[in-house]
Amino acid sequence: MTIRWPRAVLRPQNPSFDIAPRSLAAPASVSGATQVVSSDAGIWKATFGSVIIRDRQHVLAWRAIANLLEGRLGSILVPVCRGYQPVPEGSKPLYEPVPHSDDAFFDDGTGYVGRVIDVVTVGSMALRAVSGTVAVNYAGTIEPGQHFSVGERLYRVRSFNPDTGAITFRPPLREAVPSGTNIEFDEPVVRMRLATDGEMDLPLDLGRFAFPSVNFIEDL
Repeated sequence: MTIRWPRAVLRPQNPSFDIAPRSLAAPASVSGATQVVSSDAGIWKATFGSVIIRDRQHVLAWRAIANLLEGRLGSILVPVCRGYQPVPEGSKPLYEPVPHSDDAFFDDGTGYVGRVIDVVTVGSMALRAVSGTVAVNYAGTIEPGQHFSVGERLYRVRSFNPDTGAITFRPPLREAVPSGTNIEFDEPVVRMRLATDGEMDLPLDLGRFAFPSVNFIEDL
């Protein structure tokens, strides 16, 4: 099972997710013209900038993840921030963690969480498809630039027609998607690896504090 970055514990102050195009360019001609050939696939890159490390829990969590990943060898699910997602108006309390029946939370202070946004595919979508049709059972306004994931793969909305449910997105589907599949808008994730073996190095100021940044690249 792929581990997941604990964003509630190791919070980045400057997160970024971008699709890096795959392109090749020939040398410029005498006239200055340059030919660029690009793949439509692209690959996700992400940075968690200035992660807050200021107590024992933060340090040990960081070291534990580094130990599990072993540089670029292991993979990890990197979550996208819910900000700018199609969260229905007034539904914020629905995201609050739910305790056990005795009102107690787990040992780390977390509780049960569930899905709020309900969007499913209508009809199947083939491998490398960049469009499809979805049924919106419960969601706010779906707009270009928002993210969703299917399984461990992340996509960015390019266009959406609320009347027909037609949606386009990038990058192309990494896997075929059957009809009735839930589209994850609440907590989108993408399976990634560390960009370099040294991403999880952790020099601590006075042995206690740090604001490290970590770079990821999509695990294909």
